[in-house]
Amino acid sequence: MKILLTGITGLVGASVVTALLRKHPDYSVVAVCRGNSAQTAQERAEKTLKAQCDFDGDPDSYDSIISRVTVIQGDVTKMPFDEVAKYAPFDVMFHCAADVNLGKDPEGKTYATNMNGTLQAVETLNRFNIPAFHYVSTAYVAGKSVGRVMEDSMPATDWVNSYERSKFNAEKYVRDNVKVPFTIYRPSIIVGRLKDGLIRKPLAFYRILEFFGRLKSNRAHKAGVPANMPMDLSMRIPSATSELIYFVPVDYVQKAISTLFEKPQHGRTYHITGDSPVTTEMIRVALSEIMQVSGLQLVDKLENPTRDELLVSRMLEDLLPYFTTQIIFDNSNVYEDLGAEALSWKQDVPFLRRMAYSYFKQDYPQLVEGMPMPN
Repeated sequence: MKILLTGITGLVGASVVTALLRKHPDYSVVAVCRGNSAQTAQERAEKTLKAQCDFDGDPDSYDSIISRVTVIQGDVTKMPFDEVAKYAPFDVMFHCAADVNLGKDPEGKTYATNMNGTLQAVETLNRFNIPAFHYVSTAYVAGKSVGRVMEDSMPATDWVNSYERSKFNAEKYVRDNVKVPFTIYRPSIIVGRLKDGLIRKPLAFYRILEFFGRLKSNRAHKAGVPANMPMDLSMRIPSATSELIYFVPVDYVQKAISTLFEKPQHGRTYHITGDSPVTTEMIRVALSEIMQVSGLQLVDKLENPTRDELLVSRMLEDLLPYFTTQIIFDNSNVYEDLGAEALSWKQDVPFLRRMAYSYFKQDYPQLVEGMPMPN
């Protein structure tokens, strides 16, 4: 099988393609990838896939995997059709590339990237008569919906940010315009793997850990005490609470999508969210325990904020809506096609402790010095 891929350097693209190529020696990939000022597209792809193989605990598979990856330097919003044509025909197209900026989008860059990238992907599909299409959307095309959202539905009429709106409209375009068999995957908030909470490329939620890691480190430095000592970090965080925060372990995302990728396509959508949401309070407890801090509070309204409270509000304002969501992501299609066992994992406070610990161990080791990995 020859796969035309976008998004090979992303969290989903890299993890899924390595899983597929590791399992199938007869598979090959042609990847459209951007270069940057520091690296060519080839160098970016090689570095990412090497890191992914190391992360998967199988560094020896890298040589075999990279030997079956051809990289075309180009931007998915301006698909390099002439270069792509050199490697046609393809058996399937897998569109993973996206701008995942959750903040403000005053210039429309996020929206344009995600919408135009999908338009170009569908144009590529048609131009080269590719017989099957896989598309990575997001669970948060559900926007500001409340209650249960089914996998094949699109009920949203309003969204938290430009990213959600762009992915909603891009997914709708796929549904309305792709005439070949397709599959749509909707991941939620991707976090570390189940066994140890580690992640190759921290995104989204990890900005909260980064903020508090930096805050405690700075306060400890000013006080002249070790950063791993217990500390009062009294702070109010303006956020309503939720019991429906869908963190999804990256290893589940990898296994679920790579398995569903091989199943017959019939226009289905899959919530790659798991069925085990965590609560705002569980996050607060786990973070406080790993950081050994007291005084973190969640409040509906912030009155007379301190300087640090204003700072956290500004730094995290684009993430906080995801900690107040009231959406229940239905997993009926996943249960039917992967079975209940695939969703038998649970997220809880111990998992959140491992996730926070692994992040701090990697980026702020002084905070967890001398602390063993939580069970």
